[in-house]
Amino acid sequence: MDRKEFLAQLGLGGSAIFTAACMQSCSKTDNLSNVDFTLDLTSNAYAALKTAGGYIINQGVIVALNTNNAYLAVSAACPHEGVTFQFKAGQNQFYCAAHSSYFSSTGSRISGPAQRGLTQFKTTLTGNNLRVYA
Repeated sequence: MDRKEFLAQLGLGGSAIFTAACMQSCSKTDNLSNVDFTLDLTSNAYAALKTAGGYIINQGVIVALNTNNAYLAVSAACPHEGVTFQFKAGQNQFYCAAHSSYFSSTGSRISGPAQRGLTQFKTTLTGNNLRVYA
């Protein structure tokens, strides 16, 4: 193998490795099937969850208290580009400001470039402990 062939093979191999790594890191799927955590609502870290419309992001999940005082939990990354979004309490919807995707309180896609909805999680409130789980 001469130098030219060697460099061509090296370039092909390098680009194949780079492409594979990029495709994996750019994946828009969430890996949240093992979500199970509990939030102590007496903690200052979760103070936003004491006010209707407030929300926090924890372990890749956005947890919100809607205006009906019900806790909602969905995956925190927009399935379009992986951007973290916000909860709009007045509309009871999740919103991605980066590309204007809207999702219902259950995570269903309403509009925007996102092609699928958000992963929804269950919530259970026991005293001051809010459990979020798959």
